[in-house]
Amino acid sequence: MSKTDRELSSFHNDGVKSFNVLLPEMMSNLLHNLPGIAYRCKNDSKWTMIFLSEACFTLTGYQPEELLYNSLRSFEDIIYEEDRSLVRSAVNQGVSQKTQFQIMYRIITKEGSHKWVWEQGNAVYDQHHNPQYLDGYIVNINEWKQSELENENKNKQLSELNATKDKFFSLIAHDLQNPVYAIITLSTYARENFAQFSVDEILDVIKQIDDSAKNLRSLLENLLHWSRSQTGRLKIQNERIAVASLFQICTSHLESQASLKNIQVECHSADQLYIYSDYHMLCTIMRNLVSNAIKFSHPDSKIKLTARAIESQVEICVEDHGIGMSRQQAAKVFNTDREFKSLGTTNETGSGLGLILVKDFISRLGGDIRVDSKINKGSKFIFRV
Repeated sequence: MSKTDRELSSFHNDGVKSFNVLLPEMMSNLLHNLPGIAYRCKNDSKWTMIFLSEACFTLTGYQPEELLYNSLRSFEDIIYEEDRSLVRSAVNQGVSQKTQFQIMYRIITKEGSHKWVWEQGNAVYDQHHNPQYLDGYIVNINEWKQSELENENKNKQLSELNATKDKFFSLIAHDLQNPVYAIITLSTYARENFAQFSVDEILDVIKQIDDSAKNLRSLLENLLHWSRSQTGRLKIQNERIAVASLFQICTSHLESQASLKNIQVECHSADQLYIYSDYHMLCTIMRNLVSNAIKFSHPDSKIKLTARAIESQVEICVEDHGIGMSRQQAAKVFNTDREFKSLGTTNETGSGLGLILVKDFISRLGGDIRVDSKINKGSKFIFRV
């Protein structure tokens, strides 16, 4: 052997010796710096761990020795129960096909919290091609998964909201047609037959046109308020409001509607009871609740408005003795996607937008509303602000 060959051989041998010396230290540092768990486990029913890297504690809350050889827990025990069959199916498929398996699932940490993890691994086979061990890597993906789930929920909510709005606007368009069609029909009929009408007949046609126009105005006002609320263009401007004055103003606007059915509206509120809130939103709330009560009240009946102070809030109740609602109807009365639509006691129609607007405005004012109702016993709409 030449001198050069001997030098190369010596260099090679020294390099191998140096690498063999450095290998344990290098592997220790690599495993220490990994952001996830490197593992080897038996291919048994419990995935008995025989090696776990240091990150085990960071990810699971368990020290490696607590999970090794199922000392305190088996690894299967810390997999979220509903995900175990999914994990086992993925592992078994990878083992049987001699391919890598990849799976996302949840674990339960030592503190009891849930974490999403991502695992990749493969089987190690003996000389007879029987799977002996599983080698793999597990990393924390909890933040990413939570973000993904939040986005999925937002997309689902957006899809449901769009579907609900499409359906709702379809109902609104239908309800807009009724008063518009009535105005057109009545005005055309009056124009073509004016010479044959008596004074009473002319007044009757004018009254019907007036009623249809008022219904149309009310619907358009509510639609405008609701659209401004949904697009964030509705600003809350709080001021000190006397409840007694609020009752008087709101009921005076509805006197003609109540008089048509000879309904009395009684107001009960202490003179010194005040609300610090948005005046225009409260007027819209009261106007819609009282108008709704008139619609479903029997002729010659009474509607009662009451207010009382409860700690730092004011509770207002609008009570009628009309046709009432079933429990199922009351539970959905503020929903945009409700299926039922009821006529008033004199066949008044409506889109239901008023009550939807009421719920939205009360929520924006930091309050809440509930309904107590029984069929043929009347309804109470009770809200606090």
